[in-house]
Amino acid sequence: MTATIPSRDDDATITTEPATSCAAPGCDRPVPRHAGRGRPAIYCSPACRPARRHTRLAVELHNPDTSPDGRPAERVWTVRLRRGTRVVVIANDLGWPSANALARELTDLLQPAKGGATD
Repeated sequence: MTATIPSRDDDATITTEPATSCAAPGCDRPVPRHAGRGRPAIYCSPACRPARRHTRLAVELHNPDTSPDGRPAERVWTVRLRRGTRVVVIANDLGWPSANALARELTDLLQPAKGGATD
């Protein structure tokens, strides 16, 4: 049996279909179903919703211990992006000026100045 309770907005009616349980681990409270627009709720309350984790994306300059082509190791640089434990190598075997310029450009792209104009 499905009962529909009208509300002020005809698109947002509440149905009494069998409710699903909360998606939070260890919580078995029912989640009310809402008919209408938007995604259905999967948590019973904001307390059960996991906190958003925003891990910062960092640009790193790395100086490896050895050079693959025989150059002195202090003259070889790698540019990497890191978020938590995940790492992506953007460029290998760069000289310091090129690596530094690339890292600066990536940082400007990923973290634009507040209130500044964008291209």
